[in-house]
Amino acid sequence: MNANNTSLKDQIYDSIYNDILLGVYPPDHVFNEKGLMEKFNVSRAPIREALVELCGEKILYSIPYYGYKITPLTEEDVSNTKSYRCILECGFMTEHWGRFTPETIQELERANQKDLEGKTKTDAITHWNDNIRFHLAFFELYGNQYAYQLLRSAMTLQTRAYAQTRWAEYHSRQFHEVPAFHGSILEAIRQDNPELAANLLKADIISI
Repeated sequence: MNANNTSLKDQIYDSIYNDILLGVYPPDHVFNEKGLMEKFNVSRAPIREALVELCGEKILYSIPYYGYKITPLTEEDVSNTKSYRCILECGFMTEHWGRFTPETIQELERANQKDLEGKTKTDAITHWNDNIRFHLAFFELYGNQYAYQLLRSAMTLQTRAYAQTRWAEYHSRQFHEVPAFHGSILEAIRQDNPELAANLLKADIISI
C-alpha cells in the first residue's frame, strides 16, 4: 500500500471500515492479523494499530487468541443514540442561538447546497457523510470541542446501522434520497424561530 498523505494505519482502517459499511463482510466474519497482513501486503504493526482503533470505536471487538469480530448493533443501540443526539443537538442549538448570525447562516446554507449539487442518486456512505458534515457544522459554531467529539462518536455508531439498513431495504448500495429537513432547519433559523428549528432538527435526527 502507498501511504501518500495518510498513514498505512489510516488506509487500512478506512478500507476495513468502508467494507463493513458496504456489507462486504458477513456479521460473523472473523478478522485476524495474518489474513489482513496478506491482504494489504504490510507488516503487523499498522494492521494491529488499525484493529485497535476499530475496537476503540466499538466497530470491532477482540476475541483473545481467535481474532476480531464486528460489534453487533441492536435496535436499542440505535434508538438510544438518536435520543441522546436529540438532547445534545437541540439543547446546544437553543443555548447558543445567538451564534446564528446572517454570515454563519449563509455559510451553513452554502455547505448544504454544495452537498446537494448534482446528487439525485448517491451511495449510502456519501449520503450519510454529507449528513454528518451538516450536523457537525453547527457544533463548530458552538465552540465546544468536547461536545463536538461526543456528537461525532454518536454519529459514527449510527453510520454502520444506517448503511446496513439502506442495503437491506434497497438491496443496492445506491438509492434516491435528499435530506428532507436540512433546508427547512436553515430556513427556520433564518426566520429566527428557535422552537421550530429545534423541532425540525429533532425530526431530522429521528427520521434517520
